[in-house]
Order: sequence, then structure tokens, then C-alpha cells
Amino acid sequence: MLRLERVRLQLGNFTLFDVSMRVDQGEYLVLVGPTGTGKTVLLETIAGLHHPESGRIFLKGMDVTHMPAEKRHLGVVYQEYALFPHLTVFDNIAFGLKLKKKGAREIAGTVSKMARFLDIQTILTRKPKLLSGGERQRVALARALVLDPHMLLLDEPLSALDRLTRDRLRGELKRIHRELGVSIIHITHDLSEAFFLADRIMVMKNGAIIQEGTPEAILKQPKDRFVAELLGIENFIPARLGAGEQLFLQGLGPGDPPVFSASPKETEKAICLIIPNWAIQLFPNKNHNGNYLAMFPMTITGLERAQGHMKIHLKHTEGEQLITTLSWREMDELPTNLELGHKIPVGLNRKGMHWIPADQGLTENGTINHV
Repeated sequence: MLRLERVRLQLGNFTLFDVSMRVDQGEYLVLVGPTGTGKTVLLETIAGLHHPESGRIFLKGMDVTHMPAEKRHLGVVYQEYALFPHLTVFDNIAFGLKLKKKGAREIAGTVSKMARFLDIQTILTRKPKLLSGGERQRVALARALVLDPHMLLLDEPLSALDRLTRDRLRGELKRIHRELGVSIIHITHDLSEAFFLADRIMVMKNGAIIQEGTPEAILKQPKDRFVAELLGIENFIPARLGAGEQLFLQGLGPGDPPVFSASPKETEKAICLIIPNWAIQLFPNKNHNGNYLAMFPMTITGLERAQGHMKIHLKHTEGEQLITTLSWREMDELPTNLELGHKIPVGLNRKGMHWIPADQGLTENGTINHV
């Protein structure tokens, strides 16, 4: 569907570094990364607003590297909606159809059909200033989709909306993708949004794609600390590689318990990434499966209430700390209430743990940043 081959672009002090990527027909691809890492520049290069200095862009098998944006037949939706304030909703949606010299009857029928699909048929005579944020974004989506684009490009389309409206439009995007089968590239900073929508996630850093995969695969095996922290992982425990290629945690009790067999590496030092909702089990019972290590005694040092869950800070007597979260339902199912200072048994699940060489788990000043 879409393929980039070593696309390079210089804009001022920013460089897009030899980006190669693909998007399959009907795929929902989400781009994530810090502000300023080049996500929007990449999207606009695909759209034709920037032309690369080297490399090639193919769309549906055609080389569009130097093709003007208006001929690429792509739909673009920005965070700011970019609606024409002097036009009604109907005329905003119909704008592209009129540019294509469609007849009045065809335009009316096409706009009406798209308005019903996005549930905005009752606001067609209004001006944008009279619409809510969610209505404006639906109009922007309708204006892009009404042209039946090869692909939809979304640049943080939900970030300016309140939480309730954002959640509703997430579901709407899921429905649009499912029912229309349109290929989508979506930029977001919201991880829950990315995991809800994406078939595949690409992580960008400093103008380059550094990791890609399904949401589950990236969360299970982030390539380095940067990706891990971007995905919200907060538990980084120093470890060492021992005989038999086993990985041993350090600072979680006598004997440095082995975690799992590790692939051969040149270094004997490592950092173990522990994913809260997969790896950490409070009060593991005698019937827990063989994936759990022996129980570690830990002290509750912090409890942070949030909507839908509790964030729990735990500290071992040897000094290492862990953070995990539990939903309110899971909290209700615990054998006892959690209180600051209480000592509780904690189990670690091998399947929710991943390790990286120590030099990939360092902070910018070269030290291991313990949680």
C-alpha cells in the first residue's frame, strides 16, 4: 500500500534520517515518540507537503516521491481541524468534491451518506464556530473520507478534546477503520489511544524509526530504556548474567534469585525491565503457576489513587523498589487492605520481564536510575 525507502529530509536543524517503512492495505499504524522527534514531518512528507532530498515513496505501487500533494489522493486530519469558518458543515464536507467538479446531485448524496455514517446529519447547516470539539473533528473526518482517499493521515486528531469526547471518538475511529477498511497512519502521544487503535506501532526518536511491532510485542520486548520509558515502564532492576546464561536480579534478597535463561551476550551486566501488570503479583498464593519466582517480602511505601486504578510503590529491604498498578476490582479481591508501611509478599512473573544490556539501560549521565 505505502512504502518508504531510505527517505531523508533536512528542515532547518532537523533531519529525517533514512526512514524506511511500510503500511499494508487496511492497516492501522500508530506513530509514537516525544515532541520534536519528527512524527509530523514524516506524515507531511508522506502527504506531499515536503519532498525528500533522497529516498523514494511508493503509494499503491506508484512512485510518488515528487508528486504534488493534491495528486496523491490522501486524506489528512489535524488536531486543529482546519475547517473553513465561513462555510457551513455541508459546504466544508463538500469542498473537495466541488474541486473535483462533481455534480450537485452527486455531491448532495455523497455528503448526506457520509454525514449519516458519522452521525452529523443534524448539523449540516451550522457554521464551525457553533460546533463542539467532537463535532468539529467528525466534520474534519467526513471532509477527508468523503473523497474516498487511498489512506487517512491523522496528526493527533483527539488531543484537543476532553476525555469523554476523546474516548467516544476513539471508538468512532475504530469503527471507521473496521467498516471502511481504509489504511490509517495516526500520530499520538496517548499510549492508551495507541494500544486501543493500532495494528502496529512505530516508535520514533530524533528523526528515525527505532522500533516497530504489534503493541503487545513492543511492550513485552522494548529494545532499550528509551522505548521502555515511553511505554510507561518504570521498573528497572540491575541484574547480572551467570553460568548457564541465567539472569540474576540484584537487590531483591539473599541469593540473587535467577529470573530466566538469557540469550548469549558479550556483557555480564544487564538491566531487567519489569512490566507492572504482567510481572508483579501481590500476595501470590501456593497455587500460582511455575512462571512466578519465589515470593519477595516488600514494604508499601506509596499509594496513589487515580481514575480506575491504584498505583502502588513497593520497596525491598535490600533497597530496590518496584511500582505496579491494580484496578479497583483487583484491589477488592486482595486478601487484606493495603496501607503504607505494611509488608506484603510479592511475586514476579517471568513472562512480564525483559532484559537489556546495562549500557542500554543507563540515564543520560551514564548511571543506572533506580526507580
